[in-house]
Amino acid sequence: MVNTAYSYYPGCSLTSSAKEYDISFRKVVETLGIQLDELKDWNCCGASPAPHHKAETLGVLLPGRNLHIAGAGHDAIVAPCAGCYNRLKYAQYKLAGDENIREQTSEVFQAEVRYQTEVLNIVQMLNREITPEALREKAQGRLANIRIGAYYGCLLTRPAEIVGFDSPRDPRKMRPLMEATGAEVPHFPFKTECCGSYMGLARKDIVLKASFRIIDVAVSTGLDALVTACPLCHQNLDLRQGQINKAFGTSLRMPVLYFSQLIGLAMGISPEELELDALAVQPDIGRWLRGVA
Repeated sequence: MVNTAYSYYPGCSLTSSAKEYDISFRKVVETLGIQLDELKDWNCCGASPAPHHKAETLGVLLPGRNLHIAGAGHDAIVAPCAGCYNRLKYAQYKLAGDENIREQTSEVFQAEVRYQTEVLNIVQMLNREITPEALREKAQGRLANIRIGAYYGCLLTRPAEIVGFDSPRDPRKMRPLMEATGAEVPHFPFKTECCGSYMGLARKDIVLKASFRIIDVAVSTGLDALVTACPLCHQNLDLRQGQINKAFGTSLRMPVLYFSQLIGLAMGISPEELELDALAVQPDIGRWLRGVA
């Protein structure tokens, strides 16, 4: 067990459409003895409306304000949402390297902007706080009955020169903890393929096609589930499976779990506490945990 504390940025999705991600993450860190201090008066990071496509300064100001608030707290801030993590890292990159943007931001905030707080995603943070050996001891092969695929999507590892997390082409940071659950984690060739992202608002056909390919490859790989750390990826791959089946005449049923839900299951946290019943495609937990006392 550890006794550390982090600033916590849930972002918009984890307080609305992805509440199960927030709940399961909080439950896991509570079990590990970690303190989360949610940022006071945080704002949207800008990933959802994507203002960074329209105005670079605004694309820094929104996440930059959250960095500024975090700068008065702990040494590190954790953002479980891949989109939020990406925008916070981008703002930090721009503030560190562009004096004009840094000065403009400080002028808006009416204070010298604080941006140096370490920004972590959920995979980095949990790898830091629990070793595969410690999780393996807790799990005792709890998930040995299943094969799971790590799905990173686009935003956790790209752009590589900004986020600096894992390989953008062949990321592997999820794997040690996933394997420590007892599950088999075969190579998933589509682990960084785009699911269609927020194109579902304007071009649902693009999202359905992209997400169908990912799920179809997961099925052909013989996986029992996919695991992700991105609410938008989760929405496209889980919630839209009914739409995908209707569009392509298929009957796909591939459970998609959040990284925190998988780790929580391995730690012995109940499916109810991890909000697994919120998933559109329900995993066969009885088979997964068969033989576990």
